[in-house]
Amino acid sequence: MKFVWIAEPPFNYLEDGRLSGSDVELARYVFAGIGETFEPVETSFSELLPGLADGRWDVTTGMFATRERAERAFFTLPIWALRDGLLVRESSGDRIAGYRSLATMGGKLAVLAGQVQEQTALGLGSRADNIVIFQDYDDAAQAVADGTVDAYASVEVAHREHISRHSGTGLACVTVPTCERVPASGAFACRSPEIRERLDGVLGGFLGTPAHAALLAPFGLTPENRP
Repeated sequence: MKFVWIAEPPFNYLEDGRLSGSDVELARYVFAGIGETFEPVETSFSELLPGLADGRWDVTTGMFATRERAERAFFTLPIWALRDGLLVRESSGDRIAGYRSLATMGGKLAVLAGQVQEQTALGLGSRADNIVIFQDYDDAAQAVADGTVDAYASVEVAHREHISRHSGTGLACVTVPTCERVPASGAFACRSPEIRERLDGVLGGFLGTPAHAALLAPFGLTPENRP
């Protein structure tokens, strides 16, 4: 069965030629539990749901299970709960406290195509012409480092992982306050309700167990990140 992923540590990444990450390892566990082979396919975030619709793959990496997305795919039980964060330059971290302060200063914001952070930013005051769309994490992060944009909106866990892997780049992470966006749950998206039911049959007995905690621990996900 095909599992589609995007390069975004700690959820999915290649290290020494091996694909790993919290979403990857959970998918491997669940696929084995239903007796399916694990066939990874890499893509960009904007292609995740279209690829489900046209049958290029069967299950996606975790994503926020919004109402609009639920009309296009079948979501499993939640596999994590995450807060938003803004990747910024250390020199501007004291001026940017969240989406609203960035909007007030007229700052430019990077987002990935298709991710929910674009709509969050627009709803909290950012102008559409101040939002810059990217296709992958590294390009958006580099735009912050270069000064092309003032911040990059994604999930806090991913930003902190990027900073730990790229020390000395002068980047920092601002945690988005809960008054702007509360932590939200994400899940695997599936091509059919039958696939979702099979995955949920394994997830239902695994999520929240000590074995689940042990699987997530190497990737820096804490109890507050578990659904």
